[in-house]
Amino acid sequence: MRRFSRFFIPYSKSLPRRMSSMRGKPDLFEYTSGRFLFNEELRRAERRIQFDVDALARAACRSVGRHVKDVASITKLAEGGFNRVLQVTFDDGYAVLARLPYKTTVPKHHAVASEAATLALLRAHGVPVPKVLAYSPDQTNAVGTEYILLERLEGSPLSDQWFSMDTKTRVKVMRQIVDLERRFMSIHFPASGSLYHRRDLDGSQHFIPVSDDIVVGPTAQHEWWYRERASLKVDRGPWNTFSACFEAPAKREIEFCERFGKPRLHVERYLREIHQFQKLSPIPYQRLLTNYLELAPYLDVPSGHRMSRPTLRHPDFSPNNILMNTSNDVVGIIDWQHAVILPLCLCAGIPDHFQNWGDPLSETLSKPEVKLPENFDRLSNEEQGTVQETMRRRIVHFYYAALTMKSLPDHFDAIRTENCMLRAKLFHHVQAPWEGDSVSLKYAMLQVLKNWPMSLDGGAQTRSVECPIQFSGEEMQKCSEDHRQEQEKLQELGEMRDLIGTDALGWVSDEDEFERCRGIIQSIKDGLMEHSSTEMEKIAKCSEDHRQEQEKLQELGEMRDLIGTDALGWVSDEDEFERCRGIIQSIKDGLMEHSSTEMEKIAVLSHFPFDDHEENA
Repeated sequence: MRRFSRFFIPYSKSLPRRMSSMRGKPDLFEYTSGRFLFNEELRRAERRIQFDVDALARAACRSVGRHVKDVASITKLAEGGFNRVLQVTFDDGYAVLARLPYKTTVPKHHAVASEAATLALLRAHGVPVPKVLAYSPDQTNAVGTEYILLERLEGSPLSDQWFSMDTKTRVKVMRQIVDLERRFMSIHFPASGSLYHRRDLDGSQHFIPVSDDIVVGPTAQHEWWYRERASLKVDRGPWNTFSACFEAPAKREIEFCERFGKPRLHVERYLREIHQFQKLSPIPYQRLLTNYLELAPYLDVPSGHRMSRPTLRHPDFSPNNILMNTSNDVVGIIDWQHAVILPLCLCAGIPDHFQNWGDPLSETLSKPEVKLPENFDRLSNEEQGTVQETMRRRIVHFYYAALTMKSLPDHFDAIRTENCMLRAKLFHHVQAPWEGDSVSLKYAMLQVLKNWPMSLDGGAQTRSVECPIQFSGEEMQKCSEDHRQEQEKLQELGEMRDLIGTDALGWVSDEDEFERCRGIIQSIKDGLMEHSSTEMEKIAKCSEDHRQEQEKLQELGEMRDLIGTDALGWVSDEDEFERCRGIIQSIKDGLMEHSSTEMEKIAVLSHFPFDDHEENA
């Protein structure tokens, strides 16, 4: 017989002495997992969480039916981009994990509630994810912050060994990854949006049932609640048609631009030079969003079409979020916060950490070489590393695609259908909050125009209609050039980050790395300043040379008009010839008289454009 009494723990304000000491332990509240190379105080403030440690301990005990006196410790386990993970450990070694969102994590209520429901549904479908022990999406609880309590899965992140494992093991892991993805991507859903327990949505929020308890409700994606967007009264889902889902982010950003949009510098500082360090108006972006909505009816995918099927994908399917045991078996997939269901056409693609687009071999899905080249041992360490990394990326890309083709052919077809991926790209750019960038969306639209009428079914004839939007040749050329420059600058930025050993937020692991990276940054900055000075001189000289050339060409044109001839010195007859020769001599004499430098005299005597000369000299 089960002892139900163990699930009902008497409330007690007192904690054991060893637990009371945790109340003043600052690392539970502060970010301590590294340093930031810039805006460090801001990053730390964003990650500061105030909560009641005693209340969290009691919540953890209630979730597993244990007494608070059995708690041995509460320690910090990890700090990610959106949450702090604490571990509550009991005397017998059993552990409960507590995920607490940072103050900047949005939408807090929906993010916590949605992750809890998503994990519950995935476990019901046999996907290895942590069991939710308890959660609270309400900040007014006793703990003082939203939280989710999870069982701890025994395993280590795939990232710990991802770059060192041999090819055979890596292929074994890829088979498991694709099979697990097949499991959750094959789950049937009635609409697009995020998952919730019915009880966590208030009466004003629309939802569509999945089961008696689980429903599809508004999206929990970060972009929809970013800054002032949280206050917008817009359609956040659920969406039961492709068109409703496809149009929604454009309508959101139009509303944002109308209410809160104002000129601003490009969010990516390294790209501001391209825009002459000028503030960028949201008005051109609003026009692009209107263009997008004009395109939307023609890019619709009908209900029932395999590419419109609502599909759940992991929000960050990376080696960090895949747990492995010592036998290289996948034992868990973690971090489902902000997960969303979207039409397959809009969420298809090889996950970022497994794709190798841009490599000619990977682009054609050709099977890569799995053996090292014969001269491998004679290569330098750096060259060996490059060879091994290229092989790894090609192998992972190929096996992901090949295994997906067999296990989830609809997804494979979406990946290989250009017009499907163009829809996804267009949707991705529109969904991103506007922060000064209009080039990315416009360039994606140019690609749509190039592929018009954007049929999804290869060879099938669609109705012959003219594209509802057009851009002038000048607009297209400028957009393409802006996009080229931006991609070039972003590549430079990526190379600098790799050289420094940091990410977009400037994160480094510890104090030693901080000092080392600051030195590299200063060296790069000094080099760029020196290079910039040289380049500016070159640009200035080129501009001056061009100005002088244009001035000279204008003078030459005026002389030809005065003489009455053309570039070849043609005149109509003998009389004109004699008359023109007289004018030429007068001009030449005048120029000689006003020549103040030796260079000007040489120009008149030896390079006068109306004298006989060697044309190939």
